[in-house]
Amino acid sequence: MKKFKIGIIGTGMRTMFLVNEILKKEELEILAVSDISQHSMEQLCSSYEKEWDKYLDYRDLLNREDIDGVIIASPDYCHEEQAIAAFEAGLHVFLEKPIAVTLEGGKKVLEARDKSGKTLLIGFVLRYNKAYRKMKELIASGIIGEVKTGWVLHSVGAGSDWYFHDWHGTMANTGGLLLQKGSHDFDIINWIVDSKIDRIAGFGSQDFFGGNKPNELVCQCCEERNVCSEAIVDRNISWKRPDGNQTEVLYNQWRNKCVYREEIDVLDNHQVMLEYKNGVKVSYLECHYTPDDNREYTFIGTKGKLKLDDANDIITVQLRNGMYDRKEIITYEHLQSSEGHGGGDKYILEDFVYALETGEQPNAGGEAGYEAIEVGLVAHRAIKEGKVINL
Repeated sequence: MKKFKIGIIGTGMRTMFLVNEILKKEELEILAVSDISQHSMEQLCSSYEKEWDKYLDYRDLLNREDIDGVIIASPDYCHEEQAIAAFEAGLHVFLEKPIAVTLEGGKKVLEARDKSGKTLLIGFVLRYNKAYRKMKELIASGIIGEVKTGWVLHSVGAGSDWYFHDWHGTMANTGGLLLQKGSHDFDIINWIVDSKIDRIAGFGSQDFFGGNKPNELVCQCCEERNVCSEAIVDRNISWKRPDGNQTEVLYNQWRNKCVYREEIDVLDNHQVMLEYKNGVKVSYLECHYTPDDNREYTFIGTKGKLKLDDANDIITVQLRNGMYDRKEIITYEHLQSSEGHGGGDKYILEDFVYALETGEQPNAGGEAGYEAIEVGLVAHRAIKEGKVINL
């Protein structure tokens, strides 16, 4: 068994938990990490009691000759530049979504991949989650017939926690939340429908977040902290490492800016209509100020209806055998594990290892990454221009 040596760019919360799964993989060995924050790198290393090499400049990491691949988990606006540099260094790349924050940027990443001859895995971890794989399997089996329409509802109760207290709050950094958050869902929809997008329409608004507070204001220094519903609560989170020991970090250390600050220009409410070239029509709703956190996927075909309820870890299939015969229901429960992203982190790393071993492009590859941001960016454009856009 070959052990592949890897580097990691970006040592924030996503990396903190992904490393927990990487350390379980005998085929992977972390040699170095990079981040513009020395503290963040030292915290990651100390949390796992490891002495990985640390680089403030990611290019110094890429210049090493003993690394086979790199995991890029930096902020979205860094993805294009860092992925291209990694390919130019002759490395395989696991790139967190989105592939880039512009269509031109996405194209450049794909061009760099092709020129390098290396592999590109996009961090669409939902594709590797058992529940979503089961949904794909069931629909592909024809159990609900030919898919004709779908409704996808993404309720983001933790919207302020994850997307408005930090760098995610500006369009320049993310390309919009239909990329940062919605690209997961657009990838799954594209994967299920298995066709190219034809037309996109959308409505959206900033209903709750943003405002006139200073950009420099942080929760801990705010006079309204005790009466603000969105104030960050300082707390530690702990988890068990692969070696059996417990470790912990301050949960909100990366996120404490005011959610009502002036610079926030991303939308917090989106309603998007998608029409594919095969005629399938799907609606997508994403709201960041609901009280619940859940993804609900519903697809309707010529023989029945499938619904995935992520929060309750259940898939139900209701069959329509005739106008008066439509009560048969099949239920699939307990699909997701307690591991990261419902087991998705484990399986996406297996695909990364497969790409390193074979040189073959993985399941969630660069094209999937580009097609997901294409939906998100065109949807934002449709919202802004108030019209249906043909691709």
